[in-house]
Amino acid sequence: MMHYGPHPDQHLQFFEPENPTAKGAVMIIHGGYWREKYTAQLGVPLAQDLADRAIPTYNLEYRRGTGSAAAMLADARLALGLIKEEGPITLIGHSAGGQLACVLAANDSRVTQVISQAGLLDIEYARRLALSDSAVDLLLDGAQPAAYNPVELWPMAARVVIFHGRDDEDVPVKIARLAAQRAAALGQDYRFALFAGDHYTWIDPQSSQWAACVGALTPLHY
Repeated sequence: MMHYGPHPDQHLQFFEPENPTAKGAVMIIHGGYWREKYTAQLGVPLAQDLADRAIPTYNLEYRRGTGSAAAMLADARLALGLIKEEGPITLIGHSAGGQLACVLAANDSRVTQVISQAGLLDIEYARRLALSDSAVDLLLDGAQPAAYNPVELWPMAARVVIFHGRDDEDVPVKIARLAAQRAAALGQDYRFALFAGDHYTWIDPQSSQWAACVGALTPLHY
């Protein structure tokens, strides 16, 4: 466990492969609509699976809760600085973690690729829908949304892989469709694909949805 700040949530877990043969590294960013009760434990099974596949993998914890938009971005940038591997860096973010992954990529040129798993890629649209009891309003707490809204930060250098489940009831699939349209209009390097499954199949390392995420690491890391 590596700590990058004094707050208990400012830590990064490193999952070191026995025989690292992949290039670069991956960082997992968990979701949970930015609420403190959802922790980095959600990312552990995915990080362990990637380490078993010979990929150096980091699992991020970051400050969450009301008004945490600026703090969580600052945390993610500090944590990214602890990654020692040279080569490409892919961020895999689930739900709210997809939002943070994209914002981090737009603010740090070390990131090569973002894989968004059912990501909240348009927080302004999510705000209008008042998703998860107006979670976006709690996140921002008066901050301007544009600086933290992925679709407002495109185009960026990092590639964005937009994966979403057709049966997702937590983050409507329309958010992914609109994000893909926005990426195309702005010239953002992206890939868009829909899959069967709900919001949580992405964080099951035995699922075909997770297998698609692993597949998206080729040829960048293999």
